[in-house]
Amino acid sequence: MTENINQIQTPEPIEPEPNNKRSPDSPRWGWATKLVVGLLLIVGLLALIVRFDEYFKLVITAFIISFLLHPLCRLINKRLKISWRIATAIVYFLIAGLVLWLITSAGSTIITQVQNLFANITQNVGGLTAFLETWSNRIIAIGPFNFALPNLDTDIISQTITDYLQPAATQAGKLVGLVGGFLFNLVITYMVSFFITSETNGVQNRLFNITVKGFEKDFRRIGMEISKIFNAFIRGEFTVVAIAIIVYIICLGILGLPYFLVLALIAGLGRFIPYIGAWIGWIGFIIGAILQDPTPYGLTKLMYVVLVMSIAMVIDMVLDHVLTPKLMGDTLEVHPAAIMISALIGGQIFGLLGIILAAPTFATLKLLFGYATKKLFDQDPWEGMSYYRKPKEPALLVALRKLIKKFRAWLKKPLGVVNKWLKKITAPLNARIKQTATKVREQAVKKPKKKSQEAKNKKIK
Repeated sequence: MTENINQIQTPEPIEPEPNNKRSPDSPRWGWATKLVVGLLLIVGLLALIVRFDEYFKLVITAFIISFLLHPLCRLINKRLKISWRIATAIVYFLIAGLVLWLITSAGSTIITQVQNLFANITQNVGGLTAFLETWSNRIIAIGPFNFALPNLDTDIISQTITDYLQPAATQAGKLVGLVGGFLFNLVITYMVSFFITSETNGVQNRLFNITVKGFEKDFRRIGMEISKIFNAFIRGEFTVVAIAIIVYIICLGILGLPYFLVLALIAGLGRFIPYIGAWIGWIGFIIGAILQDPTPYGLTKLMYVVLVMSIAMVIDMVLDHVLTPKLMGDTLEVHPAAIMISALIGGQIFGLLGIILAAPTFATLKLLFGYATKKLFDQDPWEGMSYYRKPKEPALLVALRKLIKKFRAWLKKPLGVVNKWLKKITAPLNARIKQTATKVREQAVKKPKKKSQEAKNKKIK
């Protein structure tokens, strides 16, 4: 009995479970090692960018082209139900043909206009300064109010314009060589972009795909926010610039402004830089209007300048307060002054590419900086994020909206009368079309019945 009790009370020794988990052959790095290696990688990457900045610009430009053309390739791929590579080849071939057509048809005209513009401004500096001198220190009376215009030293203005434009006019012949080098780089960049786009197989996330274990949700949210940023600032800004250039070309051409192609390109591309770009375009319009002699439509020189500037300001106002807010969507809010400073810095480092990428780069850095700082203080990184807010519409745009609304209301009654008249006239034709359609349908239904009846008769025979 006692032996049985002792056997129950004394537990048997538990054998340790065999450890199947082998220690990794490669030990983990400590935080100090990770920090040093990470800094070395960043420094090495920056050194490569500085050393091979031309190739870096080429690759970034290729990614931008891929980003812009990706939705069009996806549309062709889905609508035509063809492979992704064939759809990409079709889109890139059509875009290349369009660009080639534009270069051959308008390239020589633009170069000629640039040369003539520089030469004309240099030769007519006296006319420009004379026009400015007539309005220097002049008092303008508007009702009971008097406004004194500032005094302009026309000699300094004339000398400054001559110093800047005379070398450009003498070296304008080198534009052909510069354009040739630009076209060669453009072809190489376009080919690289084609290979990048074709290898994504229709999945845009494959352009940039970074995952870290445990941070999948954070990286997914960061990717979504960056996608919004680049959609707004790249696709949206390019859309606004393209529309601005087309509208400027049409309006300035109708107004008879000289060198309107070059001035429209300058004003359109200047939209990449907030505030400064608009002023560059306006100054170009004023110079072109002053150089126009004689002025069209029987206008005086001053009235012609005012007309050109008024139309340009209305176009910019509509683009800034109607089109741009629709394209910006719910992207992050970025102060225009910050974008302007970023554009100036980016232009100094990477030229035109730096100006184009200034806004999305700054917005992305703002997103990453906010995420990192809130993570350091154990806060929700997505709480309190400020998104784009539509700017307040100017009084002129509000007045234009009301005027258009009244004009639509006024047109509603005559348009209704016209619609009734058109319906009355086209009623017999519509009835004939319906009768023909019903006959075709009846014949289409009868043919299968006849065929089935003939088949039955043959079987019976």
